[in-house]
Amino acid sequence: MTNPKRSVAHGSLEALIGRESAMWRTFALPEAKVLFVQVNKNACTSLKWMLAGIAGEDLEAFRPSLHAATSEQDDIHDRRQWRMVPRLDAMTAEQRAQIHPDNGWFVFAVTRDPRSRLFSAWQSKLLLENPGYTRYRNENWYPRHPLTAKTVVQDFAKLVRVFERWPNLRFRSDPHFCDQVKLLHLHAVTYTKIYDIAELSSLTSDLQRHLDSVGWTGTLHLPRLNDTPLHTNGQPFANGIAERIEKIYAKDFEMFGDRWDFGRIERQPEWTDEALHEAEWHAIYGRRIGYLRSEALEYRTKAAHQRERKKLAWARADRLKAEVKRLNTQARPGRRILVKVVPDRVRVRLRSRRR
Repeated sequence: MTNPKRSVAHGSLEALIGRESAMWRTFALPEAKVLFVQVNKNACTSLKWMLAGIAGEDLEAFRPSLHAATSEQDDIHDRRQWRMVPRLDAMTAEQRAQIHPDNGWFVFAVTRDPRSRLFSAWQSKLLLENPGYTRYRNENWYPRHPLTAKTVVQDFAKLVRVFERWPNLRFRSDPHFCDQVKLLHLHAVTYTKIYDIAELSSLTSDLQRHLDSVGWTGTLHLPRLNDTPLHTNGQPFANGIAERIEKIYAKDFEMFGDRWDFGRIERQPEWTDEALHEAEWHAIYGRRIGYLRSEALEYRTKAAHQRERKKLAWARADRLKAEVKRLNTQARPGRRILVKVVPDRVRVRLRSRRR
C-alpha cells in the first residue's frame, strides 16, 4: 500500500508540536490506530464526521458556536468540541512516537487538483460570504454576489491575478488557499498513503480493512457534505487562468501533478440559472449570519471586559481591606477605618468612625 513518492518523511511528529495550526488539523485515534492530516477543501468536513463516528464521539453533542460557519455540518470543525480525539500536543512523546505505519497505524491525507480546490475555496469562503472572511469585503479582489456566470468568472480571475502578483500575500497562507504540500507536513509525517479526492472509495475500503484488523466493529459511512452550488467546470479557467494556477501551485503539481486530469473539469456541464440563483441565496444567507456572528462576538468581548473589570475591582477591594487591617492595628484608640464593598457596583468605600 505504501508508495515511496507519497510516503516521504524526514523527521518525526515532534516537529509539529508547538505549531497551533498543525495541532488543530491533525486527528489521532489511538485505539483505532488512525491519524488523519487535514488538507482544507479536500472533503475534510465529510472525513471528520466519519472519524468522529469511528472515535465514538457523541455526534449529537456537536453544537453551533461562534466558529465561522454557515450550516450545522460545519460544527465538526470546532476542534474544542472533540472529546475522544486528543490533539497531538496532549499526547506524550512516547505515544506520538508510536504513530507510524510500521507500528500498524493507518496514516492518511487527501489531495485535490489545485484548480478545482482553489475555485471551491474561493466560492465557499468568498463568493458565498462565509462569516469568517467578510473582513476582506473592502479588498478590491473580494467578489460580487454571483449575479451571472460572467461576473463569477471575472471575480475568480481577480483572485488568481492577486496570488500571481503578490505570492507572499498573507491571505495566500490561509490553509484553504495555501499549497497542499505545506499542509501535508511531509517533513514530519510518514504516510500509509496520500489519497486523491477521486479515490475516496478506495480510501474507505482501505480504512475499513485496517479497522477490521484492529478489532473495530462497525461500517464506515462517509457523508457527502459541504457541497457548493456551483460545481467546478471549465468556465472559470478559460483565457489562461488554468495555466496561471498551475504556476501559482507549482509545488503541488511537482509532487502530485500526475494524478490530475484537467479534462475531467472541462467535461463538466456549465452552470445553470438555478445554480447561480442558489449561489446568490447562499451569499445572502452567509452575509446575514456574518452580521449576527459579529454582533455576538462584540457582546462576548464586552462581557469579557466587564468580567475583567469586576475581577480587578475585587482584587483592589482585597488590597484595600488588607491595608485597612494593617492601619487599624496602628490606629489610636477610639478610631477605626471601615471598608465597605458594594458587590452590585463593585466599588469600594472608605470612611472613618469615632467610637
